[in-house]
Amino acid sequence: MVLVAIQSVASPNHYVRLDGQGVTSFTSTDGGTTLVENDDETVSHKSTVFNNVFLRLDATGVAGQNLASGGGTVNAQYIARSLERFEIHMKDDPAGKYQGIVGIELAASPGRYLRLNGTGNKVNVQGVFKTYEVFKILLVGQ
Repeated sequence: MVLVAIQSVASPNHYVRLDGQGVTSFTSTDGGTTLVENDDETVSHKSTVFNNVFLRLDATGVAGQNLASGGGTVNAQYIARSLERFEIHMKDDPAGKYQGIVGIELAASPGRYLRLNGTGNKVNVQGVFKTYEVFKILLVGQ
């Protein structure tokens, strides 16, 4: 298992933090990350602190448009099902310059991305892959 940190590119001092306190069984709506590869070539982000707790994105209300403040819900869920599975998309790098910048797309809702606005201290969902939807996935251990 690979241990990673998810760092915002727009706000480099901000990271996605998954707080799984009280998330001890599956709940239908919500509930601190490890990268887990799924059989369907998606990934899930599992907490390193809270057993069987995963990052969850609910894109309800987020169509394929750029919402001024984002929308939907980002929180924790016990066990990885459809809202806890993601596809990682590389952002195009300038010619000859690898930057390792990615977007984290909800597999169940194509075109819906994890969004982190460090200025507003808000993590939610966005219908585009632009400024607040770009991250670096940093290797921190194995």
